[in-house]
Amino acid sequence: MAYYNQKHSISPPKASLLLTTFELPHHLSLVLAGLKRQTARDFEIIICDDGSGLETRRLIENFISTSQIPAKHLWQEHRGFRKCKILNEAIRQARGEILVFLDGDCIPHKKFILDHIRSQETGRYLAGRRVDLSKTISGKLTPEQISAGYFDFPKHELILSGLRGETKNLQRSVRISWNWVRCLLKMDRVPDLLGSNFSISKEAMQEINGFDESYEGYGREDTDVELRLQNLGYRIKSMKGLALQFHVWHPRRIFTPANDEKLTILKQEKRVTCERGLIIL
Repeated sequence: MAYYNQKHSISPPKASLLLTTFELPHHLSLVLAGLKRQTARDFEIIICDDGSGLETRRLIENFISTSQIPAKHLWQEHRGFRKCKILNEAIRQARGEILVFLDGDCIPHKKFILDHIRSQETGRYLAGRRVDLSKTISGKLTPEQISAGYFDFPKHELILSGLRGETKNLQRSVRISWNWVRCLLKMDRVPDLLGSNFSISKEAMQEINGFDESYEGYGREDTDVELRLQNLGYRIKSMKGLALQFHVWHPRRIFTPANDEKLTILKQEKRVTCERGLIIL
């Protein structure tokens, strides 16, 4: 099922934002408020919904009807964690040459899309990081605060929360656009990819056959993509200090052990493609 606003969809956008969600309507409302503030406009939004109910659907439909950015809602029946399946469908429908990935519990800074678009480099995939907000701040946040620029620069309560150790990685809440400063602070280095904050060309995702849909439990599906991109010859590029995002607290999910086994096999085989991906091989 899909719902799309066609009013601004005449020419293909530069980028497609793939936003995943499942039954976290409050979190999603904050993320959507952040997307409305993006300084870049040459992108489309594809909301990848793994089977949420009526409250989420109404929230999304209201967003799409009022958004100045082309937006689409893809929905699939919830039969366990099937993030890879809905993302593959979004990749098939994406019109942008750049794919930017965002989770429905991570609020983007107003220059999130701009940073991902401007930082593209041939043969590289871009990997950003996030601030982990405390349970207290997460529970108080409203879409109105996001719309008013709550995360443009760290607020007093956010700084205090970080100093108390409640909000984690507070240093990631300040955008640093000067490359020499990022290099000086060693922000040009990042160990791996986070599924909530990365970007890559659509062509590269097609070359590796997209996400592996055999990952049906929670976790490791993004690492699988990273390893196959590396096997293809792509290398990581750090987005620390850029493409800021703020993770809204929720109880932690448990990783599926079988997915770790799949990763072990992939490391041994050094495959580029997967059998159950964009195309069934």
